[in-house]
Amino acid sequence: MNARWFRNHLVSLIAGAVFLILLVGIILVLHRSFDVQDAVLRNLNDSNDKLTALRNTTPFPSKENIELFRHDYENVRQLYEAMTNAAAHPPIHGPALTRDIDFSQLVRTTVNGLTAAAAEQKVRTPADFTFGFSRYDAKFPCRNPPAHGDECTKLLTLLSKQLMVVETLADFLITNKVEEISAIRRTEVEPGETSADTLNLPINEDPAALYHTYPFELRFSCDMPALRNILNGLTGEPGLFIVRAIKIETIAINKTLDAPTAGHDASPAEPARVVVTRRLNVVLRLDLVEFATHKLNVGKG
Repeated sequence: MNARWFRNHLVSLIAGAVFLILLVGIILVLHRSFDVQDAVLRNLNDSNDKLTALRNTTPFPSKENIELFRHDYENVRQLYEAMTNAAAHPPIHGPALTRDIDFSQLVRTTVNGLTAAAAEQKVRTPADFTFGFSRYDAKFPCRNPPAHGDECTKLLTLLSKQLMVVETLADFLITNKVEEISAIRRTEVEPGETSADTLNLPINEDPAALYHTYPFELRFSCDMPALRNILNGLTGEPGLFIVRAIKIETIAINKTLDAPTAGHDASPAEPARVVVTRRLNVVLRLDLVEFATHKLNVGKG
């Protein structure tokens, strides 16, 4: 071979080199494609195996599983209805109010009535006691912060409900003739300022919940028989009241009994006797529990 031969066959040599390069490239691409194809086939076979396994089993939801679900649901529904019927108490509602001044008048009327009842039964209360509504002793709701329309109506509805519950509980304490009512605390439902009788516990009013809870706290003094009557008698009050906690402080009190008068036979009178009695200072935390009126529902399958 010499240079002249290369010059005569240069085009053929270049074409051959290009062909060889393309051939090598095609072989590499095909090899890579075969690898990808093998991977795809392996994945496809795995998927087919899983599909075959699923087809050989009873898939959910089957007719049997649906029937089991409906049966379980019916049992739960019956148990829920039995529970609500056993603890059935009509919800406590205050009067429908639309103006803040109406609520202020209702608070004043309720407080005056409870104060008069306590005085009649000789139940002591603090001076200017407002039975848990000191925030509204001289102020109106829906004003600080401002609330209007439906927002104010909803707030007044909740406040009037709390007022009716407090009236029920306070009247219950007075009827059982406790010695003293020192405080009644409730959850503050209006944002803004808080009062000394605020109970730092939330109201559960979740619309999706099966029941709603409204916390209250009573602080009073009494003897053991009165406390026993109060705890036993809560079940007979309007509304379902659940005792969450009770704290009792016992204080010994010396009580002087009047000495008997001398008899006609001129026998000497007996001296006055001093007996020790027990006074209970009670902090009673309870919830008003009201079951939701909605029914349990299940989708049709």
